[in-house]
Amino acid sequence: MHTEHVPAQGVRKLRIEDQAPNCEILINGTLFRLEDVCRNKRVADIGCGYGANKPIVESVGGEWVGVEPFEGGAHTVTASAEDLPFEDNSFDVVIMHAVLEHIPNVAAAFSEVARILKPGGVFVGYVAFMECFHEISYSHLSHKALEHFSDINGMKLEKIAGGSRFGIDYHLSVLMFPLPFQWIRPLLASCIRGHIKIKSWAMYCGLRFARKRPAEEATRRSKLYYQVECLRQSNGFQYIIRKQ
Repeated sequence: MHTEHVPAQGVRKLRIEDQAPNCEILINGTLFRLEDVCRNKRVADIGCGYGANKPIVESVGGEWVGVEPFEGGAHTVTASAEDLPFEDNSFDVVIMHAVLEHIPNVAAAFSEVARILKPGGVFVGYVAFMECFHEISYSHLSHKALEHFSDINGMKLEKIAGGSRFGIDYHLSVLMFPLPFQWIRPLLASCIRGHIKIKSWAMYCGLRFARKRPAEEATRRSKLYYQVECLRQSNGFQYIIRKQ
């Protein structure tokens, strides 16, 4: 049977559920505190720079091991994220804050994180998504990419946070530099969230009244739409990934 092809429609119809990560989603909030995550834990801080996290980890009884591929900085080990010189199952926590996008082989880095984490250990940090090219950045990861690389390495994306800032306001701040656009960014981000919220309300009305769906389904799907749209536009994500 011949099926007529509709340009730009693809060969499958994606639902909002297909685009959402299978985890807890937080919009416009802080996902974790390092003090809580690292208390009395052995911590590998990969891409640690000048060691901003070291006093935080040590103040709560943690053991901090800093990793950088370059000389200089506060790190204790010189190595790349794709080839870590640590034994298997040797850390409780791995941190990569604004690091994953600067790693050429992000798949290898995820594999190494999974290898050095103890079972039940957590991988936390922040990764760029809708940022423009900065410094030397390679892989700006979506929420689905974080989920995929976790899944294939025996880990689980448990929580993700986005929507506090968006690619739109980020790119404008870069474009307008050196003007003090950063003072306007929070207001613009709030307007973007408001715009997405209005669209989610419209989706609720369409499901509930035009398509006669139950209130529970309309509420669930409109809320998920709001979350996914915020993730799709986010500047980047905080994440909590746990080794199974």
